[in-house]
Amino acid sequence: MGAFIRGRGAPVLVALLAVAVRWRLVGGWVGVRALHGYDDGVYYSAAAAFVHGRMPYRDFTLVHPPGVVLALSPFAVVGRLFGDADGFVAARIGVILVGAVNALLVMRLARRWGVAASVVGGVLYALASSAAYAERTTLLEPWGTLTLLGGVLLLVKAREQDRASLLWLGGAVLGLGSLVKIWGVVPLVVVVAWQAWSRGPRVAARVSGGAAGAALLVAGPFALAAPDRMFRLVLRDQLSRPRYVEGLGWRMVHVLGLDTSPLPGPRGPVLALVLAAVVAAAVAAWRRRRGRFWVVLLGVQVAVLLASPSFLQHYAAFATAAVVLVVAAGVSTVRAEVRAPVAVATCAVLVVAAGAVASQPPTRPFPLAQVSAALPAEGCVQADSPGALALAGVLSRDLDEGCELPVDLSGQSFDEGDRTAGGAPVERWENVAFQKKATSYFAAGVATIIARGGPGDGFSGSTITAIMEGRRLAVDTRGVEVFVDPSAPTSAAVRASDGDRDADDAATPRP
Repeated sequence: MGAFIRGRGAPVLVALLAVAVRWRLVGGWVGVRALHGYDDGVYYSAAAAFVHGRMPYRDFTLVHPPGVVLALSPFAVVGRLFGDADGFVAARIGVILVGAVNALLVMRLARRWGVAASVVGGVLYALASSAAYAERTTLLEPWGTLTLLGGVLLLVKAREQDRASLLWLGGAVLGLGSLVKIWGVVPLVVVVAWQAWSRGPRVAARVSGGAAGAALLVAGPFALAAPDRMFRLVLRDQLSRPRYVEGLGWRMVHVLGLDTSPLPGPRGPVLALVLAAVVAAAVAAWRRRRGRFWVVLLGVQVAVLLASPSFLQHYAAFATAAVVLVVAAGVSTVRAEVRAPVAVATCAVLVVAAGAVASQPPTRPFPLAQVSAALPAEGCVQADSPGALALAGVLSRDLDEGCELPVDLSGQSFDEGDRTAGGAPVERWENVAFQKKATSYFAAGVATIIARGGPGDGFSGSTITAIMEGRRLAVDTRGVEVFVDPSAPTSAAVRASDGDRDADDAATPRP
């Protein structure tokens, strides 16, 4: 058994465990073809628009750096060739595999502290609900974690092998992380500062040079295409977003992956217990000079998550790798004779407390058959969620026909309209400029898919009236509504008409 764990057996099991947890969270084959919120559809649709020749910031709204557009572009090519839904599914499966790679990178980084630390790190990351939730679909955080872990591993190898080229390459990978989400700048700064403190300014300069070169090479073309709007969307609009009302304790519950805990009673005692365990591991690791970098990074990342104006469940994955590596480093400081049972107990306690295996958000299948039958065979189709366009198979059609596609319709409210005295945009339903743009967008098509509904859309009463005006409700099932121009023939009607013509042709005697 020991030889199995020390060999390739443990990494294989950790990778399979990571895939299984994320596959279960997404809902299996039904879930990869279902709607999961709003953001994942935005990022995939941004890549699809880019593959069709449209530039983010200049031609559509994207409130993040362009890294995710490039990361998802290969899957968008699949969607263009074989169907949007297939491309979206492939992208989700690809991200699940990225989650497995991240778990293996955690194992590799923790291996320096011993086999027990490596296994603890890999198992905890594979089962961490905060990481698994973000890595089940096309969100930003999986790519940020991948570049962070990959970049740091390259820097570790550069030190072990005394190779300057790996310093440049590691910096370049970390620089790509800053182009996925603006928060990616924070780990980069911490890494550069740590390199300057531990290895000197020359090493830090090489890492910084690699990061700057990669960032300029990737972001440069997008910045040249729309410099002013890119700056507004990525920096100003992100930093001025209104603050969520939830308290710091609620955020820490998500950071430590306790939001899905199956334990009865209030979350406060469980949060205190797990937080105390992480702090104890950090203190032990610091005293024994193991994983000090990850202790520092964890403190900085948690501070960012607590200070950020906005916070959604998948944001917590920003700090998950640092959490599990700090715990792994702490386990490695335990005496050798009891290290294995302590490692097992640590994994068992934290996994039970987090409950990633037991948790599974409800999956609501996308009503593809009903939507496809109701949609017009030609003309532009609009949606309040671009993911719905992809799942319905009309995203590429819209792009090929030159239809308007804002990509992040809701994100326009951060850049348009009035602002509060504190500089934050007004609430979406009060944002007159956003409501006018939404109304104009929906009026331009022959059909509208409403998949978010209610407060998620943030539409005013007049905007909702404009969506329904002069149209019939063709679909209303599983939380999806489709409003269609009555004069436009649906795909089903066209198929039926084609069938009638074929029958008439077959019945007509030929000369």
